[in-house]
Amino acid sequence: MDGKFLEIARAATGGSSQVQPLVQPPERTRVRTTTAAPADQRTPVVRLQLVDDDGILDWEDVTAMPPDLGRFRGTPSIKARETFEVMELEFERLPPSKITQFLTHRDEKLTPHRGLRRLDGDTKTLSPAEFPDAGEALVFVHGTFSNSENMIAGLLDEKNERGGEFLEQAIRRYNGNVFTFDHPTLSVGPILNAFDLQRAIGASEAKIHLVSHSRGGLVSRWWCETFDPLARRCDKSIFVGSPLAGTGLAAPPNIRETIHLLTQFSRALQTAAGLTALAIPVFSVVEAMLRVVTSITNLAARTPVADAAMAMVPGLFGMSRVGNNPELRRLLETPMSQTERYYAVRSDFQPVDPAWKFWRMFRKERVVNAAADALFDGANDLVVDTPSMINLADEVKIPKSRAWDFGQSATVHHLNYFYQSDTAKFLGDTLL
Repeated sequence: MDGKFLEIARAATGGSSQVQPLVQPPERTRVRTTTAAPADQRTPVVRLQLVDDDGILDWEDVTAMPPDLGRFRGTPSIKARETFEVMELEFERLPPSKITQFLTHRDEKLTPHRGLRRLDGDTKTLSPAEFPDAGEALVFVHGTFSNSENMIAGLLDEKNERGGEFLEQAIRRYNGNVFTFDHPTLSVGPILNAFDLQRAIGASEAKIHLVSHSRGGLVSRWWCETFDPLARRCDKSIFVGSPLAGTGLAAPPNIRETIHLLTQFSRALQTAAGLTALAIPVFSVVEAMLRVVTSITNLAARTPVADAAMAMVPGLFGMSRVGNNPELRRLLETPMSQTERYYAVRSDFQPVDPAWKFWRMFRKERVVNAAADALFDGANDLVVDTPSMINLADEVKIPKSRAWDFGQSATVHHLNYFYQSDTAKFLGDTLL
């Protein structure tokens, strides 16, 4: 690990955890706890260490061990290029009754703006604006590890040859009615986000085109199916890397593997992809999940109580790929007569860069442990199972004619779809 990753961790936690480097590993044997301590014996402070083992990061709960009394601690002045082997997080344990409040506060940091904002054609900035009563409008809906600014930034990136052109044409095509919808992604489920979207749109009779990323696809689909089932307003909806049939990443039994993968992902975004702005929200979600898990048990506990931690994060559980997810099952079983309005963009990420070597640990063909098999059964973009991205119902899929498939890609992963010229071209061909 290096000082840059330390900066990302500190920015992501926003002071809710004390983040310190250990410049050399402690001279003691690490002990992994396998059972949760009784409630009356659990300490009010949790200490977790992130260890770098030949490029693979692993969390260890060292709460029960004596602290190292500063002997191995680095200092806040560590430089971006300096390396260290262990990073320690220390935070107060959350009372279970405070988990929802904590997630609400974390959402406020991840998405400080809420509701609809219009994209300014000249400055390409976003400002609150009234939704049009009629005509046509384009609405971007972000996902869990992102916000509206990140989606627009991807399209405007200097390496995206078609992104800026698409936005310019879209602003003209929709007479300036290009909007984004910002919403909380951890403390509430997608169906409540859809309710808020409807409240923001109100009684408008405008024809609406939606471009949704990741979990935002479930928000858009809930809005289309619940508030406009006859397609009077939801004219077209493009899902980009969306878990329409859920994702194994959000399944309760996988919570430790999910934390493990997202931790690796946050570092790779900085080191391999150069997307530091996207690495920060990913690590912020990691820390939030760590705090939820350790509020009810210890990190290594293999008990049903630990599995229940995912269900305590409604925004993640709402896209869980499990049969007992009532929201998602209800959506997948909804009778549909307007499936032709749905389009999709998807990818099967298969990197070759050594910085992504952790990727194979979570695929079925390279199972590291029994639980990892359930995380991804096969093709995925590191967050969502690729087949899920076109699955509208048990027997209904978005056809190839209405999808852009990057196929097996060494470069296109869950958080850089909007940086791709081919994504912008597909959006343009579909909407303009």
